[in-house]
Amino acid sequence: MKKILTLVIALASTCMTFGQMMKDIPVERRFHAMSENGKYLASVDQGYIGIYNSETDEYKAFENPNEGGYDLGLGNSLTNDGFLCGAMYGAPAILNIETGEWTRLPMAAGDGFSNANAMTESHKYIIGYTQTNNKFGHTNIIPILWTQNEDGTYTREELPHPEKDFTGAAPQNILPNCISDDGTVIAAQIVMWSNNECLPLVYRKAEDGTWTYELYDKGLCEEGLEWPEFPTYKPQGPKEYDFMTEDMYAAYQKDSAAYEDSVWLYNIGEIDKFPTYWPDPKNYMGDMLDEYNEAWNTYVEEYGVFDEKLRTYRNFFYNNVKSSFFAQNAVWLSTNGKYYATTCKKDFVVGDAAMITIGDESMELRDYLDGSNGYCVSNDGDFFTGAGVYAAGSDTRTSVAEWLRAKGETAAADWLSERTEGTVICSGDGRVLSGWTGGAGDYNSWIIRLDYIPTGITDVNTAENTGNVKVYDLQGCFIKEAPAANATDGLAKGIYIINNKKVIVK
Repeated sequence: MKKILTLVIALASTCMTFGQMMKDIPVERRFHAMSENGKYLASVDQGYIGIYNSETDEYKAFENPNEGGYDLGLGNSLTNDGFLCGAMYGAPAILNIETGEWTRLPMAAGDGFSNANAMTESHKYIIGYTQTNNKFGHTNIIPILWTQNEDGTYTREELPHPEKDFTGAAPQNILPNCISDDGTVIAAQIVMWSNNECLPLVYRKAEDGTWTYELYDKGLCEEGLEWPEFPTYKPQGPKEYDFMTEDMYAAYQKDSAAYEDSVWLYNIGEIDKFPTYWPDPKNYMGDMLDEYNEAWNTYVEEYGVFDEKLRTYRNFFYNNVKSSFFAQNAVWLSTNGKYYATTCKKDFVVGDAAMITIGDESMELRDYLDGSNGYCVSNDGDFFTGAGVYAAGSDTRTSVAEWLRAKGETAAADWLSERTEGTVICSGDGRVLSGWTGGAGDYNSWIIRLDYIPTGITDVNTAENTGNVKVYDLQGCFIKEAPAANATDGLAKGIYIINNKKVIVK
């Protein structure tokens, strides 16, 4: 029987008190996502995902730049049992962090780049999006829900979504970011065709399993406006190469290569004169030149109609719409589905943290007018921004250390007050906090787990349940070694750690 025992060596930057963890993370990364229990934290870069285990200080990197790499979900994408949702080479997938194994989620015919953004703790529901083949003026990215079957496989379905925004145009993208832990509320956004402006979108699941949605578009313009049509057909110009024979196209390619070589020789000083002949594609069309010119004239005429419609729509938009939108992907949902944290975008400037309270049939916006960015919110409504936290129901922003002190968490408050808090995220119950400061290549991150029980043991693996196991108390002190079946014999009433599991003796 093989056993592996790993002991934690406390660092100077780590403070372990009974029932708490407070530590500087020894990895210079920005961790902007974490599991609810704080065990796993994720860092993401182009094609790269890094996972830090706060209990072992182990850091795993997942990257494959030669094949497109990996993407992390934008919402609650990590689970307590060590799974992550995102994308693998442009396809939606789930990662088992411990084994490093990726499992792809089903896609439908015609799906383009897809990503899984968030998943429930039970793995039952996963939300994300896929790109379509739709053209200008139509919805390009649509929301997808994956539901786990009894055999562990997933079924893909497209969520309902708005076909038109308040202007009468189709949304450009529908982006679902977060899902509540019971799988009944989804926080999303629509991205409009006008300057990529964003509006909050909330999904609710009824008892019969159907999904409804509500778009927050209040106070943007007068009701009853007659909007001009947004163009849904953008003409494309004819391709010169379609009007060449195979031989003429080969000659054009040869002459183009010779021209580029001559330009290069001139630029490096090998020849004195810049080449005067540029291979114009029209000179290689022969008898098809008239056909090309006719196609070009048709394109110019159609594009003129398109351009006039687009300018008319945009002018009407700018003259009649209040510029009060929201930052793209600035979406966080409390795990109970009651609060939606976001950031305003007014007059094309991102700033002012805002929170939406989600009722059964309503969405109530609270704009804090503070110039900061909203990041996350607890189940009680404690709102964490880029410059502190608003306690639930309060209009006063304080430091996170002050917030902790007000909750009676003196040790954690004292520890954090000695550091730069930076940008802070929290778990749904507000008992796990993590923050980061700095810039690329020079990040400093920390984590606080208020209910963490240190044992001095981070991993005990037993190949079978018939041999001996070691018993520790909650302070990590060794009590005894005994057969697994009789490990609790003779122990006083209390809580123990046996084979890396909390055991209560009554």
